[in-house]
Amino acid sequence: MKLSHIVAIALLGTHLLAQDISSKELYDSAQKAYTQRDFATAYPLFEKLFEETPASAEINFFVGRCALELRHYDEAIAAFDRVLILNPKHTRTHLELARLYFERQQLELAQTELDIVLNEQLPNDIRDVATAFKRQINERRNPHKIAGALIVGGGYDSNVNNDIGIKEFTLPSLNIPLSGNEKKKDGYGFSTFVLNHSYDFGERGGWSLENSFVAYDKLYSQSSKNNLVLLSLSSAPTWSENDYKVSLPLTFDRVYIDGRGYLYNVGAGITNSYLIDPLSQIEGGYSFKRGYYNEETHDVNAHLLFANYRHVIGDNLFALALHTSYGINKEVESIRTDVQNKEWKYGLDLSKEFTKTFRSALNYTHTSTDYDDVDTLFLTKRQDDKDQYELSFGYTLQKNLSLGMSIMYSDNRSNHDPYDYDKINALASIMWTF
Repeated sequence: MKLSHIVAIALLGTHLLAQDISSKELYDSAQKAYTQRDFATAYPLFEKLFEETPASAEINFFVGRCALELRHYDEAIAAFDRVLILNPKHTRTHLELARLYFERQQLELAQTELDIVLNEQLPNDIRDVATAFKRQINERRNPHKIAGALIVGGGYDSNVNNDIGIKEFTLPSLNIPLSGNEKKKDGYGFSTFVLNHSYDFGERGGWSLENSFVAYDKLYSQSSKNNLVLLSLSSAPTWSENDYKVSLPLTFDRVYIDGRGYLYNVGAGITNSYLIDPLSQIEGGYSFKRGYYNEETHDVNAHLLFANYRHVIGDNLFALALHTSYGINKEVESIRTDVQNKEWKYGLDLSKEFTKTFRSALNYTHTSTDYDDVDTLFLTKRQDDKDQYELSFGYTLQKNLSLGMSIMYSDNRSNHDPYDYDKINALASIMWTF
């Protein structure tokens, strides 16, 4: 053999060895990112490995898994199809395809994949998972869905009437001193009933009808004039596809105070949400309500713009939510000075699931309200700023039964003294879902 041939073979062997080492390092990096659920990093690495070994069922499977987690559905289907060409009985791939079709609302295809899985010899734990998944698909295929909750509990309010306490203030228009009312504390019981119904139109482009009924009552031990009953109905034609969802809610609210009708609202709006990735979602919209009060001088046309952002932080099960809204209340009659206003809200929620049964949340909301008209007694336009802090805990007793506790502090500051107050509100509840 010529020396040149020997050198060429040696160089080729060295190149192949280096390529093997490089591929192993690439595979290790891809697996590490995959194990850490960093699918955005793992996906291009597995795609590069696929280019080197297109006939590897394992690499194709990981390409499909990463694409599915990133919601690149077409790329995931292509990768899973390649796996099944290489190994038609690859059970895990059929399970992942069932999940993919389920997420895309292609329920018949999802069920077909699960039937293939359940026809195989499976370990008991895998069969249990597949059977539960198929049951969920069957429930989803029913166009009618009904769910709800019943919550009962009690609470304590340190300042029931939002009074300022025994302190003096002056009315500028009359230049006379007045004394505020003493703060009154009271306990109360409350209950909430929620019933949700949805109807899926199936083949009509992702359309459904989402209906909701809410009934709430709050009964004080001593201050019956603050007893509250709220009834609310909503119906929302809804369109959804993949990560987008648009709702067009129509609403009706009825409020009773101390057993007498106080207010009813009729309204309409639009809400749009988008799932940025499996851990992040944004939502925004607009609503209009026409408020009819017992005292017609309170009647308003209310406009509200709102936006929310929610993000789950890593594997620590922390969830951060940011929310903001801007509302305009326009008076129907121009008799009063305390009706027409503009209100700006912003805040955040930080929640943490410590275990599967115990969770907590911390909430802060700031509200700034500016009234349009000059008050004839105070000779200025009223302006309020309110800070509200809430700490809550939840504990799951069993699948559909849980306990809740919260404590909230509110601090309302106003340039018109009678509306300057603070209060503490604490409550405990039990919730049953169905």
